[in-house]
Amino acid sequence: MLSRTIAAAGALALAAPLLSGAADDPAERLRINQIQVVGTHNSYALPIDARVLALAAPQLRRMAETMTSRMTPEQRAAMLDEHPGTLTDPIQGFGYIQQPIEAQLQSGVRSIELDLQPDPKGGLYADPAPYRALAAKGARDLLPIYERELRQPGLKVFHVADFDFRSQCPTFRSCLTLLRQWSDANPGHSPVFVLLEPKLMGSGAIATAPFDAAAFAEVDATITELLGHERVVTPDDVRGDAPTLEAAVLARHWPTLAQARGKFLFLFLVPGMNFPAFAPYLDGHRSLEGRMAFVQGKPGMPHTAFQMFDNALTRRAEIREAVKRGYLVRTRADIDTADARANDGRRRDAALASGAQIVSTDYLSAPNVHGNGYHLPPFQTGWRCNGETAKC
Repeated sequence: MLSRTIAAAGALALAAPLLSGAADDPAERLRINQIQVVGTHNSYALPIDARVLALAAPQLRRMAETMTSRMTPEQRAAMLDEHPGTLTDPIQGFGYIQQPIEAQLQSGVRSIELDLQPDPKGGLYADPAPYRALAAKGARDLLPIYERELRQPGLKVFHVADFDFRSQCPTFRSCLTLLRQWSDANPGHSPVFVLLEPKLMGSGAIATAPFDAAAFAEVDATITELLGHERVVTPDDVRGDAPTLEAAVLARHWPTLAQARGKFLFLFLVPGMNFPAFAPYLDGHRSLEGRMAFVQGKPGMPHTAFQMFDNALTRRAEIREAVKRGYLVRTRADIDTADARANDGRRRDAALASGAQIVSTDYLSAPNVHGNGYHLPPFQTGWRCNGETAKC
């Protein structure tokens, strides 16, 4: 852990972006692409009420069967690579329980994942259809939701409308408030990578709002209001005077650990690699000029600083190549509960060895909710040296 002197210096560094950190420790001179952190997947999630699971399970299984039957062999192989196990029984993919976000961060977690659902008028998700149906049948004491917050306008944070809708912080504002409060209480903390997944298509009975230019603008405005530029490593900070953001990343322009202490990096995931859906965020900002968040990309795209390869067992060579070139990479230690249910650590071990800077898990401690020892604890100091990108 840092000494109190270094922690105090980290707190002072919040006053200006990318100020020099404590350089006396050689580790502080590592670039943030030269460290590795443990994060959580769907970090905000609260368990689904068992009665909702029972109500929705038949429909979800039929949908999975129909989808599978329409897939080409190539599509099926890709689906199995990204979501092993859930084609057989999609309900199993929801069998995890996350700790409170503050506890995650305090334990050493340094990557948080938030799913974003537009709700410009408010109230779109405040009365879930399964709860209405169950209440009509006489069900009582359904697991609670934050109805008052859900009725307010603004981006919501949960997984699946009308099914997996319970959240520790149901609005983007409330999630960022948790992060800000934790950061205030822990000045000089190592950088936190916040993964943002915009939900581009609706699900359930709700006619969901589109993730449009206004929704993307709301993301940046909310980050700016609640954290401020001084607490965020932005694409502009990394790009500097390089011709593109990707050029800066390939030239190793990432800030040092000391410079990034007390700060957050926001990283947009691109579901299905649907880049046209990100036109409102990228058009006129080809290298994310003026933006608050990075966006997942492919090599050769001007904005690419961050890539994602979920399956380290099958994509390990690609991960290693990407991190050696300078990109940030996220991978998963376990996917859709399959690894944990089988107490199988092979994907976890491959993820840690791959050099991916962000390794996400649903299981921070053991015994896990499946009653076995599978887990991935966070690093005690929040990070460790990355042997694939640095001499450790």
